Amino acid sequence: MLLAATLYSFHTATTAPISDKPPQLPQRVLKTEMGITQLSDEKMKWLLDAKFGMFIHWGLYSGPGKGEWFMENTGMPAEQYRKYASPESGDEYFDAKDFHPEDWARFAKEAGMKWMCLTARHHDGFCLFDSPHPNAFTSQQTLGRDLVAEYVKACRAAGLKVGIYYSPLSWRYPGYYDVTGHDMQPNKFGYKQNPSDKENARLMKEENYVNVKKLLTGYGHVDHIYWDGGWLAQKGSDAAGAFFHEPGKYLDPKNEWPIPPQYQDFEEGTGKPLGIMGMVRKYQPDAITNLRYGWIGDIIEEEGPRATKGPIRNDVYCDKNMTIQHGAWGYDKRCLTADKIYSLDELINYLANCAVRNMSYLLNVSPDRHGTIPEVQQQRLREMGEWLKKTGDAIYGTRGGPWEPMDSQYGYTCKDSTVFVHLFNGYPGDTFRIPPLGLLKVVKIYDVFTGETRSYAADRGGIIVKNLDRHSSPADTIIAVVYDEPIRSVWN
Repeated sequence: MLLAATLYSFHTATTAPISDKPPQLPQRVLKTEMGITQLSDEKMKWLLDAKFGMFIHWGLYSGPGKGEWFMENTGMPAEQYRKYASPESGDEYFDAKDFHPEDWARFAKEAGMKWMCLTARHHDGFCLFDSPHPNAFTSQQTLGRDLVAEYVKACRAAGLKVGIYYSPLSWRYPGYYDVTGHDMQPNKFGYKQNPSDKENARLMKEENYVNVKKLLTGYGHVDHIYWDGGWLAQKGSDAAGAFFHEPGKYLDPKNEWPIPPQYQDFEEGTGKPLGIMGMVRKYQPDAITNLRYGWIGDIIEEEGPRATKGPIRNDVYCDKNMTIQHGAWGYDKRCLTADKIYSLDELINYLANCAVRNMSYLLNVSPDRHGTIPEVQQQRLREMGEWLKKTGDAIYGTRGGPWEPMDSQYGYTCKDSTVFVHLFNGYPGDTFRIPPLGLLKVVKIYDVFTGETRSYAADRGGIIVKNLDRHSSPADTIIAVVYDEPIRSVWN
């Protein structure tokens, strides 16, 4: 599946044994849990090829403009929170009047992104789509618009893959903090223990089931589903909440929080009621999902701005996701200047460190209550796109390797007959030694960003390249090493 090999890697300051041929590649073993098997490598391939996507946190919380956790941070009661869906809230009204998703898609393409992922519902429980559940709180009710429908149409028109985020967590339900009805967990909303909480939790689960089915059946082909919030009472793991959510293939008829028959979806042939992932595989069999509903997921994630380190992710698919601004993922009025978002060099570094480790990179933007992505974020996206116009060949469609990266210093990507050497800010000097690669011979070396060829010398220890340009693209100086045969031939 992947081209990465667990090999030594070194530069001119170190020595290592010489290998004429890399060892056998690690193989990904598909796992089955709760009756659902992970997607095949062939179905996952587009994500590794795409590398770079746009995450979008947008919802009712964009009105007050203090981040997507505003409702919980303030302990605001659900009925009071609803005011942001009304014109009476003035300049905090979520009106979506400037929501033109074709603009979002254009920004994504200008940034070099290949897919988008929109928060169809975040933890506040507000749906950006037309849910048929009677207890749902939706943009169709407040604005007369199905915003997800508009979004997916724009994605497809732009040739972008479609991603949808959905959170089964909803602060609107007291039962979320007390699914049994006799063990209310600490919360900021003043919810007190009540035997009725168990039924309230069941109602939340029922709404989720109906909402998920609508997202799976009402908007055409979906490529990526990002679950978020499977943990109960904001404690423990997502997997620990699986007994309640039933995220596997089937529903358990003995489950204490049953989905009523009128809302259930059934497997053809057996007539068995399907669980969450059972519905996903029925209606969106190619959709890549993560692990945050309680099932193991097709991909794992590394969330947040921590530096991406360690070896190539050979036996798993891994996505790094983070927000472009320092702080919240949702719109934040305090993050509208350049010093409040990540610099171009920082974002380049994140993307490149993902690429050399066989990871994808999902970068979040934060539209305001009208639906406009802040100008400072737009500018950074354009800058990323300009960099990728020159360097995209070393990112898109590549695989990490054939040697392991060195944290904060360098790493490698490869495809066809080329190895791309990525030298990061932490790598000292302008000389690099490239290890031998079996019996392959180097035919050309050039700087990917500038296009300039580089002279090199060969010895028993590999290929030495000197006088590298560390100034034109300092966050990631990329050297292309072209061989006389495809890289894959080394493992044949």
